[in-house]
Amino acid sequence: MSIPIEIPERLSRNKKWVDWLAQLPDILATCAKKWDLHIEAPMTEDYAEMSYGYITPATQSDGTEVVLKSVPATILEELRERHALEVCNGDSTIKLLGYDEKLGTIMIERARPGVPLSVNTDDDENTRIASRQMKRFWKPLPAKHNFVSTDYEIEGFDRLRKKNSGTTGIFPEKWASRAETLYKELMETSTETVLLHADLHHYNILSATREPWLTIDPKGYYGDPGYEVGAFLANYPDESCEGKDKNEIDIRRIHIMIEELGMPRDRVIKWGIVLSCIWSKWGIDDPNGGWPDALRRAEVLDNLL
Repeated sequence: MSIPIEIPERLSRNKKWVDWLAQLPDILATCAKKWDLHIEAPMTEDYAEMSYGYITPATQSDGTEVVLKSVPATILEELRERHALEVCNGDSTIKLLGYDEKLGTIMIERARPGVPLSVNTDDDENTRIASRQMKRFWKPLPAKHNFVSTDYEIEGFDRLRKKNSGTTGIFPEKWASRAETLYKELMETSTETVLLHADLHHYNILSATREPWLTIDPKGYYGDPGYEVGAFLANYPDESCEGKDKNEIDIRRIHIMIEELGMPRDRVIKWGIVLSCIWSKWGIDDPNGGWPDALRRAEVLDNLL
């Protein structure tokens, strides 16, 4: 059986994954036998870019369309995606249909038509849809789980200081301290802890038939619900935002989130600031050098308080 495999450059240039990529044909062949699949060529649409793991559609012998997501087995549990999908059980998310930890692969429902929310040209509508997906995703934590506290992300500033001999390096200490102070305040006044998607933005919400929209790719964190707003506020798809004032977009989104999520205005804004700083810190090692943009958003949001 010939399995079409196309490794994108973004995966192939990761030197740590050379051995895993060499094993990928055998992994997919084993999955095909295990789940009775005809594995197809990866999707080529721009929004289907593979940035973390190998993702390809497949069809079971009964005609059921699925998607396989394979990552190095050593990081499958670190992703926590499978456990989050199990908790949600298809309520607002795609369904988990199978998994194999040894193979580092999960099999999930395929959303059809599967077009991301980013393609929609109405940013106000997108914000309402995303806010409703957020609320539906939030679930009580199971008694036993391997999800990660959002504390891990804010502690990243301390890890940055340790890496840079007590300083935050090129990242402005002003914004590291601001994020830490706001995070502490928000957590001390938090009244609810839930399972979080933690990366719920336009490209992780797909059009579907079982429900109008399904959420994909949860990161499996837990914490205050307000943490969820950050990823959406950080994204400005061309289809809905090109040529528009981003500051005005931020203000409109915040008003809509206040209404849809029932959160106080200051909490939405403060979480937006915290996450803008975290996103910026993540981007320091990005060769495209776009990390200062997130800090500019943090400053705009800070001025709204």
